[in-house]
Amino acid sequence: MASRILAAPVQRSKYICDSCLSGARLLRNKKVAAPRVFSTASSQTFQVTTQRRCRRSQHDRRPIAVSATHNGFSRLPTALRSYFTEASTAQAIASGIAPLPHRSLIFLSGPTASKFLHGLITHDATRVSPFYAAFLDARGRVICDVFIWVWPELIAQQGHWACYIEVDAGQANALMLHLKRHKLRHKLTISHVPAEGRDGIKVWAAWGDAHKQVKDWGEIAGLQDPRAPGMYRYLANADRETIARDMQPVDTKFYDIQRYIHGVPEGSAEMPPYSTLPMEANIDLSSGIDFKKGCYIGQELTIRTKHTGVVRKRILPVRFHAGGAGAADPQAPVNPSFAPQPQPGMDIRTLDDTGALSKGRPTGRIVAAIGNVGLATCRIENMTSMRVSTEGGFYKEGTQFGVDVDGQVVRVEPVVHDWFVERKEALWGRGEKMKKSWVEKAQEELD
Repeated sequence: MASRILAAPVQRSKYICDSCLSGARLLRNKKVAAPRVFSTASSQTFQVTTQRRCRRSQHDRRPIAVSATHNGFSRLPTALRSYFTEASTAQAIASGIAPLPHRSLIFLSGPTASKFLHGLITHDATRVSPFYAAFLDARGRVICDVFIWVWPELIAQQGHWACYIEVDAGQANALMLHLKRHKLRHKLTISHVPAEGRDGIKVWAAWGDAHKQVKDWGEIAGLQDPRAPGMYRYLANADRETIARDMQPVDTKFYDIQRYIHGVPEGSAEMPPYSTLPMEANIDLSSGIDFKKGCYIGQELTIRTKHTGVVRKRILPVRFHAGGAGAADPQAPVNPSFAPQPQPGMDIRTLDDTGALSKGRPTGRIVAAIGNVGLATCRIENMTSMRVSTEGGFYKEGTQFGVDVDGQVVRVEPVVHDWFVERKEALWGRGEKMKKSWVEKAQEELD
């Protein structure tokens, strides 16, 4: 489905005199608020919307509204006071907005920028709408996962293809070096984007019904996060305290909780660079890989894995329960204060009839956790009823798993969402059937 973005029109800076401003209704008056236009991923044409100009008064004052800065974005007047109420934990988990200070932006622009980026990422870089992708090394391992922010108005303002690369803040410098290492003779502009100040840009996230309050107000560009249902992403000018009407931003941990509920890994802590395979991190199921494109770093192993149709390990959402708990309930309330909390790197093992951890090969490993929710790398056929090969695994209905936390057994229950299975079957089902038929045919010839 074409991703819908919200972009500000390209226009010159405008001055709003005191007399006009005093009679304006901030953020609602059409003379003051910058109009917005919608565009789609498939759109190749667009229109630039102009604003009504305000005559400059005799008083040479500093402009109230500034638009069309070097980043191609427009600013709106910001209310001096906010009228929000504090959200409870349950409300913040169900619906909310949060700034993401752990994400950084790199600006990439130039006549050959699209061609340059196309050879480095897993997705089609000729698009003119935001998308999710990853940088791989020559062995097909993930260097970093990224969002590529591009839209027609930005391209028009720059005069050629340009984008913002959103990446984990801890990997921004390494990615800058990676880009410059492959720059060669390309005529490019590569620079860090500040997260503070008048020209700064921040990344925001929204989930649940909160995106309805964000739409057509305050943000620069928006994207329905392709990694999981009900998640949205935005860029906004750094001087904004919020991007939604009548809604107070919540702590970033609630954004992480949303990711863990849906099984969405992000950043170097959850996708260790140069060791994680893109399919293990579900980048393929997140519309982050275009299997039809060619000639990019790491393509060989990625395509070979696609043709074999077998991915034995994936990162899944998990729920934690006390040792004597019954069957896991995927709809159970999230408890951020759950203890004892498993830590990243802990091995997951099957439980015997007495509830003790069995010896032998681990079935998975904890990736991240907040309270009673988290992420874990799971051997699909050993921890779920899903099948990825003809031989299958040892999973049986009722099998329980756990980890040892300071001598106490904490049960670990993998959660497999229906939408996750549907995506997997849509992308990999055919390959698995082809592999199965090939094995059966080979067996018949041997017989």
